[in-house]
Amino acid sequence: MQWSLIIKYGVGYGLVLSVLFTAAVFAGAAISRDFLLNDYPPAIQERYGKPKSARGRRVAVLFGVFVWGACCVPLMVAAMIGLDGALDDGLAFLPAAVCAALVFTTLTVYDLVVFDWIIFAGLRPRLLVLPGTEGMREYRDLRFHLIAALKGSPLIIFVGLATGGLAAPFA
Repeated sequence: MQWSLIIKYGVGYGLVLSVLFTAAVFAGAAISRDFLLNDYPPAIQERYGKPKSARGRRVAVLFGVFVWGACCVPLMVAAMIGLDGALDDGLAFLPAAVCAALVFTTLTVYDLVVFDWIIFAGLRPRLLVLPGTEGMREYRDLRFHLIAALKGSPLIIFVGLATGGLAAPFA
């Protein structure tokens, strides 16, 4: 097994996905600051005091479609095609599953460390601060973001197994 290639493809495509995800978050926030309202700490949501706006709901749907449909799926397909050509024995279940899991592990770690902890909690760009919640200490709650990342981590295993199962028959 050529593990270095699998890691290279998984982490590389994961970083590309991470950058696109970050750009999508900023674009979404520029259109509607509350589009990710449910992802803010509860105290911030409470102080904000409003439900997600109709515009925020529309932007959240478009964000999901863009990230999953226009970024995740095409990047995962490209990763599998590239990996199939790069591996001596072609693509099989295990390399596909590990590569896909690495893509999402990279996204999860990037989202937690770079986006949530450094950008959101540390730098706190005005665009990501909900009106009326400026200066709240909950923006710096690193534990909240860690728990959210851990709750989402089973998706890594699911994506890995599903991608391996889908990619292997075509190899």
